Amino acid sequence: MVVQLPVNEQDRDNSIAESTEQTPLLSDATTTSSSHANRPGLRERSSSLVSAVPKLQSSRSVIILLCILIFVGSSAGGFQNISMTRIFEDILCRQYYDQIRSHDEPIDERICKVDSIQSKLAYLFAILNSLNAAVSILAALPWGIAADKIGRRQVIAMGLAGMSISLLWIMVVGWFHETLPPRLIWLSPVAYLLGGGNPVLAAAISSIAVDVVPESQRSASFIRIHGASMVGNLVSPALASFMMASTGPWPPIFMAFLLTVLPAFAIFLVPESLKQKHQHEPGSGALRAHLARGFRELRKSANVFGSPSMILILLITMLQLSLVQCTYQFLSQFASKRFDIPLARTGYIQSAYGIAFITVSFFIMPFVSSATLKPGAPAFLRFDDDRSRDLFLARSSYIASLVGTFILGLSGSVPGFVFGLAILAFGVSSEGFLKSIATLYVTAEQRSRLFTILGLSAIASDLWISPALAALFSVGMRLGGIWIGLPYFGVSGLCVLMFSMALFIKLPTSSIVDEESDSEERLNSG
Repeated sequence: MVVQLPVNEQDRDNSIAESTEQTPLLSDATTTSSSHANRPGLRERSSSLVSAVPKLQSSRSVIILLCILIFVGSSAGGFQNISMTRIFEDILCRQYYDQIRSHDEPIDERICKVDSIQSKLAYLFAILNSLNAAVSILAALPWGIAADKIGRRQVIAMGLAGMSISLLWIMVVGWFHETLPPRLIWLSPVAYLLGGGNPVLAAAISSIAVDVVPESQRSASFIRIHGASMVGNLVSPALASFMMASTGPWPPIFMAFLLTVLPAFAIFLVPESLKQKHQHEPGSGALRAHLARGFRELRKSANVFGSPSMILILLITMLQLSLVQCTYQFLSQFASKRFDIPLARTGYIQSAYGIAFITVSFFIMPFVSSATLKPGAPAFLRFDDDRSRDLFLARSSYIASLVGTFILGLSGSVPGFVFGLAILAFGVSSEGFLKSIATLYVTAEQRSRLFTILGLSAIASDLWISPALAALFSVGMRLGGIWIGLPYFGVSGLCVLMFSMALFIKLPTSSIVDEESDSEERLNSG
């Protein structure tokens, strides 16, 4: 479970500025009509829900508990990815050498690094990631509506249950590999129909935070939640590597399953934050009406992208996921093949990247963002307003990503590879700056739609990014030599494209929100 929340100051403020304790998960797309109180028993149920909302005095304890649960859930990813890669590498290796014996110790990992096996392994997980993305997109709207109807906790619990079932099926296929072909793991995304997967989880957790925390404390709460997710992703790969070195891959993947299941139960320790309105819709058509309204709002959301700059921002968002994918599960397989090291050791490389990412995101970039607005900054790094600064830093981030991924493709040693990851960490911060710029083109009422579309477009891009990385990896292995770094060279090419598009983004003379405020002031003064 990876909860990605905005960490840029302006981005955070913009994304929560219009939120209240009754803000639904999908904004006004899921707001129902006002005569719902006439239904028998609903008034009593609504009162009980309202009384269950935590008081502001307890908001600190709610956020702390959420951070603990997010840390546990995020840690599951590190245990799962490395161990799952090794399990299915071993299965494909046995099939390749015709040595399938279900209860034997894994065969020598070194003989599993042949190009044919690694190519099949890359495609196996690439298609799995694409299917996960497709199902998440289909399930996002219905489960977003459900979170506003039945409560945040229930949807989070069901989402975690769906993810647990998905992982359990992968484990079953891996355990019974004599009779079940590895491709059957492609059925596991079906379980994401229960709860909607990571996108819905992140949205529901964000809604709880907005519901229970006073506006003055929301920025700090979002930082803590994002930090808990990052620390979980930082610690778990190294722990998984340490465990795999002595126990093999199965104990870590069982640990991943346990870390996914536990938060599904523990989430009910968090008080329900949803405040139901007294509303009414015909019982048999309630869900249908919600869905119809949601799709109408999505059609209206196309108006958000009415300017060329907003279209460029959307296109860049669809390419940015490549920077995430090349540092996640794919990194372990690539590093193991490229540097001829056991998969169990690749977790330390991922943790090194996590340390660099946290250092850049929480220490270096906040300092740079603040310093560039001060009069004492060098002339070429001094900006009069945060809008120009954000655009400059976004463009600079794509250059850092270009350099970092190019080093990753060229590097022939682990230290050089880690250095490339450190450079890449400076580039991943571009997402926050880009979202901050995007808010300048929309009204306050359109922000929720904006972030929803940007989030869905990022998920949708995984339909092709993971298979593209697998294809480039296969071609690179066939070409041999330096061309084995072709996947990262490909991402470098996307960074060139993102930087080129960012050069054509034009800042408005004043944001739409500022224009609205000025208009209101003129009306009030008149």
